[in-house]
Amino acid sequence: MSSTAQLQDISDYFQLVPVPWKCKGESFVFATYISKKASYPSNASFNPLEAGSSFADPAVTGEFHGGLGMIMVIRYKETPVGSYDELLWIPGTFTVPPTGQRALRITRMYVSEMPTIYNGRINWSVPKTRAHFTFTPSEHGAQGVPYSRISLAPLSHPDRPFFSVDLSPTRFFATARIPFDGSMIPKSLVYVVHPPVPESLNWKEDGMVGSDQWLGCPFVMKGKAGLFWGTGGLEGGKYGDEVGFPDVRPWSLGVWIPDADIYFATGDIIGKKDV
Repeated sequence: MSSTAQLQDISDYFQLVPVPWKCKGESFVFATYISKKASYPSNASFNPLEAGSSFADPAVTGEFHGGLGMIMVIRYKETPVGSYDELLWIPGTFTVPPTGQRALRITRMYVSEMPTIYNGRINWSVPKTRAHFTFTPSEHGAQGVPYSRISLAPLSHPDRPFFSVDLSPTRFFATARIPFDGSMIPKSLVYVVHPPVPESLNWKEDGMVGSDQWLGCPFVMKGKAGLFWGTGGLEGGKYGDEVGFPDVRPWSLGVWIPDADIYFATGDIIGKKDV
């Protein structure tokens, strides 16, 4: 199906919201580092739909090179499709076959609301799907991060989390805020590039539409940042159960931006269409 025909078909079921997007939200960032000699990410780093497609095939969509990565949780308060919650996983850099260069890649992403799924997959080839989010209020209140725990679980079993992190305030930066401007960070550390995402057989129900081109996702986050401590909230101090989310161990010190301005530009078309 051509892109024009596909978009027309999708628009019969969903409201497509054009980019750019100007958003506001609250962000929690956990940095990771994976050895450049590490093997290709496990299936837990991909949603099942992507894991069974060329999206997760290094022979087609590029080898994994590790390096700096991140877990990010965002509570969007204002977006063109309304408020929603989001968890994303960037394991590191991958080769981008259309250019031969390397770039960060979001391999797994969860959101709380349907409208952002199909818009994200069309606008930026982001592998979004839905999950149940739980934010447990913190007793520290104004003295630090507002939540003591953030957990995600399948929609069918909201009491069985596959991702969980416990948050606590730092001693010296519980209320201090440092100006943060993502536009000042080197592009290689914030620019993500995605292969085409596959299409679900039930896309009319789950919103998991496909795309047919490599897309770069230019985004900038600005605000005042604080710091917090994070520890895995699952059994054994794990962050992920290695099914719904990989068993990774990010650095203990995280960055919190309570009132972030987030801007997503039009996706950059990378190379030719189709993988």
